[in-house]
Amino acid sequence: MIMEKERKTIALLVSGIMDQFTESLCRGAIKGSKREDVNLIVFPGKYIDRDLSGQPEIMYEYQYNTIFEYAKSHQLDGLIVSAGNIGCFAGDERVRQMLEGYGDVPIILVASKWDGYVSVNYDNESGVREGLEYLIDKMHCTRFAMLAGPDGNTDARERRDTFIKVMEEHNIPVTDKMFAYGNLNRENPEECNMLLDNNPDVEAIFCVNDDSALGLYDVMKQRGLMPGKDIKIFGYDNTIAGSKAQPSLSTVGSDAVYLGEQAVHTICSLLNGSEIESVVLSAKFIRRKSLGESYTEEETGAFTGDRDMDHYFDEIFYRYLNSEITDGSKLRAVFKNVAEELIRIMSNPDISGREKLEEQLMRDIDDLLDYNALEYADVDDLLQHIEHLYQSACAENPGLETHFGVRDVVDNIYRKIIHNMDFRAGRMRADRLADIDAMEVFVRNSLKFRKGNDSAYAAMLECMSWLNVQNAYVYAFEEPIAHLYKEKFNKPSHVYLKAYIHKSQIGSVTVNKQKLDVSCMFDNEYILSERSDFVLFPLFYNEEQYGLLLCDLAEKMYGNGEFLTNQLGAAVHMIDLLKENEKIQQRLEDMVVSLRENNIALDNLSKQDSLTGIRNRRGYSEEAEKLISDNLNMRKNTLVAYVDMNNLKIINDRYGHEEGDYSLKLISDVLSRITKGCGVVGRIGGDEYSFTITMEKEMDGSALERRIHAMFASHNEKSDKPYNVTVSIGFYLIRSDSAVGLEEALSYADEKLYIAKQSKVRSVEKNKE
Repeated sequence: MIMEKERKTIALLVSGIMDQFTESLCRGAIKGSKREDVNLIVFPGKYIDRDLSGQPEIMYEYQYNTIFEYAKSHQLDGLIVSAGNIGCFAGDERVRQMLEGYGDVPIILVASKWDGYVSVNYDNESGVREGLEYLIDKMHCTRFAMLAGPDGNTDARERRDTFIKVMEEHNIPVTDKMFAYGNLNRENPEECNMLLDNNPDVEAIFCVNDDSALGLYDVMKQRGLMPGKDIKIFGYDNTIAGSKAQPSLSTVGSDAVYLGEQAVHTICSLLNGSEIESVVLSAKFIRRKSLGESYTEEETGAFTGDRDMDHYFDEIFYRYLNSEITDGSKLRAVFKNVAEELIRIMSNPDISGREKLEEQLMRDIDDLLDYNALEYADVDDLLQHIEHLYQSACAENPGLETHFGVRDVVDNIYRKIIHNMDFRAGRMRADRLADIDAMEVFVRNSLKFRKGNDSAYAAMLECMSWLNVQNAYVYAFEEPIAHLYKEKFNKPSHVYLKAYIHKSQIGSVTVNKQKLDVSCMFDNEYILSERSDFVLFPLFYNEEQYGLLLCDLAEKMYGNGEFLTNQLGAAVHMIDLLKENEKIQQRLEDMVVSLRENNIALDNLSKQDSLTGIRNRRGYSEEAEKLISDNLNMRKNTLVAYVDMNNLKIINDRYGHEEGDYSLKLISDVLSRITKGCGVVGRIGGDEYSFTITMEKEMDGSALERRIHAMFASHNEKSDKPYNVTVSIGFYLIRSDSAVGLEEALSYADEKLYIAKQSKVRSVEKNKE
């Protein structure tokens, strides 16, 4: 079972999963969940109430927000909600409505503040103030602008408020043109262009976060402007992307990993019965090249041996603290060796044994790089420390600057670092190319199924190995749910577990085990009992919702989660189409059978006289011609009769058409009895009939004619009708050696009928006979 009762389950509700902030927040939550021994499920929705009209490229983004409905589950012990991001396009009341919708489930807000809720946040004033005052006091900037965020985001609002406060304190006029409001991500070109257009002489721009700042980088470069040189830029969040940008981005150090970790700790304390209060984590301004300055030793605090090396390590390799490395003591120890050896060489370049010391330094540098130190390092900061140490040593020892041996040591260190960075960049490119290849295979193979049955879901999961997902579960809805933009989403009461990956083994679920209450979908017999970190994605295609994917929050899920969702959404859409096609095929087959049966019936109807029930002219002709042909083959004679009712018009006129119809039916009945077992009869005109019978011996038909007249006479005598029903008959005998066909025989019989008609009784009333 997934959620053993002794292990609690925490949900983390975030806006997306691909941006740097959310990735760091999730990493911190995973780290905290491991420490607290709780399960974690990430719900990556988007932004509630965002206006998507006129944005076709993201028009179905609203479907992600349906995920938040599934957090209303009794299997979740507590929620951590990034409400400020999720609700940045919504009003306060709308966000509060969302939070209150979770009832009594304990909630901790992260990077957000709402009255009545405990929250975990970074200090949105001190670091921002430090950066702005540095630009004002040290760099003498007076013309500022701010790329702000949505007012519904509390972090964005507080950072803007701090910006305004600092401007006013330094008597810098604040105008509306100083602000543009983006979406907290890198895709804000219109807002960035507007900000630059409205502030053509701006000297420095504060961006609400690093992602926004990197988007501003893109726009500036399109305009031929260089961050740091033309405009000083700094952001907030201290993301890896910002530190590795060109030029490296100055920022406020507030790694969201700490937020996620602290949020998990806080809610676990609440669940364990402890009294808790909101937490505000400190944030520090970090200066980098986007300010376009040359640092001094005093400003950077380059390591000189006067400060604790652990402090320098934590400052330079701050991302190591948030990594998954469990034993970093070797990395820390090697760094200390490098720093101390470098200081010894710089302090006394003529030290005895210097050659061996340099060799040891280079070996330790190699060890440091082999431990992937640059993966966690602020490389700019590391290089600045080394360079400033060299400059400081030169200042203390004027002859050192011309000491090429020392400079060679520094240059060798630089070369090793650059080579390692190039190697890492090449490896990253190779990994990315491998991922692209894997994605192409995934796209192709995720649609390789041919039938819309349950095995198709398992086939779909076979393609997820490139993401290193070892556990995954596909839930389908009983029927697709149409969910239109701006409509309220009502989650289904049940879901159907179709397929799973369990410890990398893929399987399908038997039909009798598929149906689960929607609130219990985080617990099924295929889910591990060990602590887990999952992510829940919606499976949709345009307006149609098909189900859900619950899977490991693997490393590659951060950059590929939405791609995975889109592709699997297309796959389940295809499964549904195939399923519908199979239903249509079955219905078509049933219809073909039914049509075949109906066609037989219709064919019979088309050959049947609707009034009398005997064959009409078409049906009679087919059957009579067949009988004539069979008799000729068997060398038998065939008698063809042409029969005409006498006085139909008189009966209709005097007694009504119902009596005329009665007479016609009577004739059909008499002739049917005459031909039963030996021939076929049909009504070939209004009051005209014909029958064809097999003659066992040669005769002229006179005896048969007498029999027919006798049957009508008998009926008329017994009938209470005021009129007699009579007929006139003409015969033609087709001999067994004759080549005469039906139509020719009818023509001959009609001639004889005409003769018989001449002697018919014209009076039909019984009392006038």
